[in-house]
Amino acid sequence: MSGLLPLFLRAVARVAACLASRPAATAAAATVLYHGGALPRNPRLERLVCHELLDGDGGDNYVLHFAVAVMRSLG
Repeated sequence: MSGLLPLFLRAVARVAACLASRPAATAAAATVLYHGGALPRNPRLERLVCHELLDGDGGDNYVLHFAVAVMRSLG
């Protein structure tokens, strides 16, 4: 169990850092919708997307990757 804690803390720290620079609900929702294919490819909407949430150091934000995978499977 202690082996998963560093992965979780690193992912939470990355999300918190990214959301601190943007409105929290907007950045997380826009990121999941954009990468899930439900948000149109519009430059004005794309500035709300926080690519660092998914494409960070090791791509270890499993919660958001799961949400994006669910969005892709629904669409």
